[in-house]
Amino acid sequence: MERVFEGTSSRENAVAHDKATHSDEVEKLVEIIKDIKVAMLTTHVPDGLESRPLSVTEVGSDADVWFFTTASSDVAKQVSKDQEANAAFSNDKCWVSLSGKAKLVTDVAKKKELWNSAVAAFSSHEPESPELVLIQLESDSAQYWENPGGVLSLATSWVKGKVTGEPARPGDSATVDL
Repeated sequence: MERVFEGTSSRENAVAHDKATHSDEVEKLVEIIKDIKVAMLTTHVPDGLESRPLSVTEVGSDADVWFFTTASSDVAKQVSKDQEANAAFSNDKCWVSLSGKAKLVTDVAKKKELWNSAVAAFSSHEPESPELVLIQLESDSAQYWENPGGVLSLATSWVKGKVTGEPARPGDSATVDL
């Protein structure tokens, strides 16, 4: 949908349209991520890369993602040495790759704000403990793929493409700069 603002040039209208489109893309990305409770967080290690599953504690409106961990964990040590990180999310209808800078957050007020019963069930530390830390992935770009029909729809599209010679229509995808 193109938005036209009275009294503005076509260039200004194009910029307004791009901002609206970008905002819609970020909102869609956030909604996809919010529905997926576990991400594979990838960080740098001396020999290359390492991924591990982490429960998503919160997804911000800017697509920043928060995780709880312990200060002595390998992932916390890795983030403190190299902030470049990626979080991968997937379910049967959506896939997201989120890149950015990870940082450790020790602020007790923020830990209390994000504390919930799921974290309490898996943590042997309270929010006030210096051993409990947050990882904030400050997102700077993302790619997402979405197929509302799920895996069956995707397979059907591929088979139909083979039979008809038409390209498969696997769903929506976009790269979003954050």
